[in-house]
Formats: sequence, C-alpha cells, structure tokens
Amino acid sequence: MFSRRQFLLAAGPVAVAAAAAAAWNVRAELPRRRPLPPIASPDRAAAETVPVIDFHTHLQSRITAEYLIKRMDAVGVARMVLSPLYYWDAPDGSSIADGEGSDEQALDFARRYPDRFIPFVGMQRDELNYSGFWSGDRETARLLKDTEAKLATGEFFGMGEFMLRFYPYKTSQGIVASLDRDFPPFSYAMRRFSDLSAKYRAPMVIHAEAEPRVAEGMQRLFEAHPQATFVWAHNCGRSSAQSIAEMMGRFPNLHADLSGMVYSGGPSPQHYGVYWPRRTEWMHLVVDDEGRVQPDMLALFNRLSGRFMAGTDVAHARVYEFYARHLPRWRKFFAQVSEEAMQDIAYRNAERLFRPT
Repeated sequence: MFSRRQFLLAAGPVAVAAAAAAAWNVRAELPRRRPLPPIASPDRAAAETVPVIDFHTHLQSRITAEYLIKRMDAVGVARMVLSPLYYWDAPDGSSIADGEGSDEQALDFARRYPDRFIPFVGMQRDELNYSGFWSGDRETARLLKDTEAKLATGEFFGMGEFMLRFYPYKTSQGIVASLDRDFPPFSYAMRRFSDLSAKYRAPMVIHAEAEPRVAEGMQRLFEAHPQATFVWAHNCGRSSAQSIAEMMGRFPNLHADLSGMVYSGGPSPQHYGVYWPRRTEWMHLVVDDEGRVQPDMLALFNRLSGRFMAGTDVAHARVYEFYARHLPRWRKFFAQVSEEAMQDIAYRNAERLFRPT
C-alpha cells in the first residue's frame, strides 16, 4: 500500500507530463485560421487550365489588390501568398528595393478578398540584416513578440521570406539588391521562429543558397524542430535532385517551393531558374534552356510530388508588370510531370499547408 505522500510523489512526474501534454494540445488548437473555400478543379485537370496558387510572391506599398487580381485572373492564378517586402530604397541609390510593403497591407488585401490572398508575416526587413538579430538582441525579442501576436489571430498563415544566404544583384528593371547576406540557419533567432512555426502550424519560407555549410545548418534546424513546417525556397536553395530526395526522406517537415525555377527562353534571364546572379558549383537547375524538365528533377517531382509548391517570386513592385510571363513557363512544366504531381504542385500542397490537421 502507498501512503498518500508516496502516491503523490510517484504521480507527480506523470501529472506534470500530462499537464504539459494538455498545454501543448491547447496551443495546437490556437491557430483557428479563417476558413478558405476549396479550390474547384476537374477530376482530370489539364496543364493549360489547372488552377495555381502562387506560393512565393512579395507585396510592396504601391501595389493595389485590384492590380494583382487583374493579373492573376489573366493567367489562371487562383490565390497568391503575400510576403511583404519591407525594404526601403537607400537615399544614395546603393539599394533600390521598390518595396516598403507591410503586414497590415497584406492583411487588408486578405480581408477584402479572402479567397484570393494569403497573408504571411513579412521577414524581409532591415532589422534582420545585422548579425546581432540572429544571436538574439532587442529587435529579435520585439519581432518574435509581434509575429506571435499576428499568428495568434489566425489571419496570418505563415512567415517569410527569411533571407539567410543570399547573393546580391542588379536587374535590368533598375532593382539593386546590394547586400551579400550570410546568416547562420542554426541560430537563436531561427530556432525561436521555428518554435512559432510549430506552435501555430505556420509554414516558414527560407532563402538559403545550398552551399555545403549552409545546407548542414539547415538540416540541423530541421532535425531540432520536427514539428515546424519549413519551406526551403527555390528548390531547396537549388540543391541537386539527389540531395533533395535524401533530405526529404530524413525530414518529413521539409517542403520546397519552385519559385523562379522553371525559367525558359529569353535573352539575359534574371531569375533563380538559371545560374544567376552568381554561379556556384552547388547550383542545380530544374529546366534547360527550352523549358524541358531535367530527367532527375522530373523523377523527383513525380515521386515526391506532395512536397513542392509553385511560385513566381515577383519581388519588386515594377516587376509585376511582367507577371503574365511566368505562367506559360509553369504550364509547360505542368505538361511534363504526372497528373498527380501537376495538381499537387499547382495548388493542392499549398492548400494542405493552409489547412493543417
């Protein structure tokens, strides 16, 4: 027979564990996101007509919701993720972002057109351009608190784009991204944002060119946060098909967007689907110059079709003028993958991430 004191001592750890589990279950129910109407698609959708969710786009201050919808409707884009681009232009012209968007603007678009826009908490902000942010400073604490408050409303669906390893560029449209960013994936800040991803089941989009040490840090992050949802932009930082398959086999929480990766044709291309803005030995392309999907990539997408999303990565306001040019490339891609992969990548995978179970 146990005494009452012995019983309580023995039951204590069990009670604590039960309480912790109950607390986690309560947290898991927090993100009561606004409902999204399902996207209707015929049983046998064609590459020319399959609805598309543009999972990777950016929002800038001088873009209106109506302007975006007009361009979406012209090319069959059903929904668009809005990741605000906070960057300001430098007065001396050393950096021209054509941005200055905000989370509040993204939320306004989504409230007025709830079936068309998916707001993310924007992470392209000047305060993330300093090493102190990643090790944990006052700005880290402030942004973590602000981000959690927004995710807790259920009106924001994710976070991004976190710019970790990023190569600077200058485009023919006059955009100047001058910073060569090189921040550690396995850092205090990324671990805390990963905790928010797990708590609110909110996907986090990460830009990190897959140099060996960067890829190693990313995998440490995935392993340490198995309940978080990671979307590694640009086909896992332009990794090889073999590397992506191996990582996805190890980490069920890893997804990839293919934003900008289906570029084909045209002179002097300036997008991630080619060796731009800097060629390295670790870059692997999805399509060739004619838009044909590379055989190893085609096998990857057909085998692991549930892990990839379509995207255009229109990052700057003036570039939306050319939005319609992206979708023929995507339609050509859809015609080459299996029908299941086409529907998964075009819209179904994004829908699953927006409706976590």
